[in-house]
Amino acid sequence: MKKSLGRIIILFLLLINYTYATELAKYKLYANKTSAYTKEAVIITFKTEQKDYTDNMMFSLKAKPNSDYKIILLNKEVDDKRKHHASATFSYLLFGLREKEISVHFDFIIRTASDEAVTHSFVDDHDDSIATQTHDTHITVKPLKLLIKKLAHTVDLVGDFTLDTKISEKNINQYESVNIVYTLQGKGYEEQTFQPISSIYGVTIFSEVNDLSKKNTKKGYAIKREYIYAMSAKSDFIIPELELKAYSPTQEKYYTLKSPKQTIHVNAIKTAKLLDNEEYPIQDRAIDIESIKNYFIYLMIFLCGYITAKIQIPLLRKRRESKEYNLFKQASTPKALLFAIITLHKEHIFTKEVQLLEDILYKNIEHNFKSIKKKLLKKVKR
Repeated sequence: MKKSLGRIIILFLLLINYTYATELAKYKLYANKTSAYTKEAVIITFKTEQKDYTDNMMFSLKAKPNSDYKIILLNKEVDDKRKHHASATFSYLLFGLREKEISVHFDFIIRTASDEAVTHSFVDDHDDSIATQTHDTHITVKPLKLLIKKLAHTVDLVGDFTLDTKISEKNINQYESVNIVYTLQGKGYEEQTFQPISSIYGVTIFSEVNDLSKKNTKKGYAIKREYIYAMSAKSDFIIPELELKAYSPTQEKYYTLKSPKQTIHVNAIKTAKLLDNEEYPIQDRAIDIESIKNYFIYLMIFLCGYITAKIQIPLLRKRRESKEYNLFKQASTPKALLFAIITLHKEHIFTKEVQLLEDILYKNIEHNFKSIKKKLLKKVKR
């Protein structure tokens, strides 16, 4: 009897929460397809619109991580131009990783604040902004169901890709190097575990991976990546044929990316010339200069690739506006600081701080609030 009564109370409370939530805002969660192959790009869209026009309203949506899939926020569009008529659209890119029916869960929070509370939080032309007091409502969103299907064949890539190969020369002298560059380009799913060349017997190999571009799109990861190799040997050698198996969801077909094998001829240098009795033989000097020249050429190639990929120094750094800095500074509680981030639509920039603050507020996990705030202010800078 007691158990039945407890269940009834819980169901009643959930019903009240759902009814209250539907009175606050309406929302819709959907995907561009109901089934997809493993690692095929799926676009998930969440749209919400204010329904109760009494107060100001903001929306927070976060996808819950799961080993069944990989999900990335593509875009968040907020329309709050009309007072008390806010709306937002969240777009996510998802890749299913397991062949099964998966459930994609989201945390949805509606934050409301009165006009008076918002007015107090922004004091024009002053440095005494205070945090806005909000009422947070957690909405239970029904998980999105997707069927992830197994591919008929094992593949290295899922998407639409091309592979280009360029080789400097096929005939070299001993102590010289041959340079070969594989360029992988396209859109889809790629895990960066691929290596065109691992090792070749009797060949010294220097390698570098250079990401020329990489971004998230509705068709998957858009990449352009160079695999750069410099190889030297004392005798002829073969660069093996390269084959990448792939599947294109857009064309619904399997295909293979190929790079033919390359035979490299290495011209031996006569020992007699290397052991010439002259103190400074002209030919030896020429060989040394050529070797040094080639060495620096390949060194520069790798350094340029490394610098381009790893070091990006912005030419200009815009200083944060005083209002933004002060709003963070004056937030005296985790809830106030979290609201400040949401108010300025910065939750997807300060994802780590948002996660820690939500842990404190909704999961009763202890974190050092002062430390979180200090690190956030250091990132913002006045």
